[in-house]
Amino acid sequence: MEELFTYKEFINMMQKHGIKHRKRKFKHGEKITSESSKLDSVILLIEGYISSYTRESPQKLLSIFEPGIFLRYCILEESPPTTEHIVLSETCEIYEYKKQDVEYALTLFPENFGFQYFFLKRFERHLFYRSLLNNKAHKDKLYYAIKYLGELIGSKDTQGNITLPPEITLKALIEYSTLSKAAFYRQRVSLLEKNILKRNRKTFIVQDGIMAELL
Repeated sequence: MEELFTYKEFINMMQKHGIKHRKRKFKHGEKITSESSKLDSVILLIEGYISSYTRESPQKLLSIFEPGIFLRYCILEESPPTTEHIVLSETCEIYEYKKQDVEYALTLFPENFGFQYFFLKRFERHLFYRSLLNNKAHKDKLYYAIKYLGELIGSKDTQGNITLPPEITLKALIEYSTLSKAAFYRQRVSLLEKNILKRNRKTFIVQDGIMAELL
């Protein structure tokens, strides 16, 4: 069912209804901004990974988002929170739609209701895993930070091992795990020594099933 309501199908659907978008590109380290000074647009991430922060807690990483996620999708609510998005990839591409056009496409045509459900589900998974991580024991924070990011934006092989994208640097992991640098490096060394983590070029592989045996 979900494959019928992917972001690529959404783009096709919007084109079918003659709804236009603005294509924009950003570089590593740049903030993703709207062409409008008001919260009247929805941004669809097409290429690249971005880190997101709320304006209320600009020092705390909310999550790291992948292609296919709607940024500022919550502006469809009456009083949305404001967020900042920073590009982690070398390049990033977004499509920007007008809020009223998205509301029109998702509410007027019953066959499009599924898009809203799966888009919200995808975003809520990030918040769910963030909530789970916040309640994990301090000594296990790094493992679960990598595991949850792997579930959200990583790739899994046939043995269940999870590989993170190269955009997930040590700095990004420190932010996502909420650990101090000292605690992060202690846990990183421990996980590598126990063979729970494996270095893979610029990123890591989390080996499935090993952690449960060692906890």
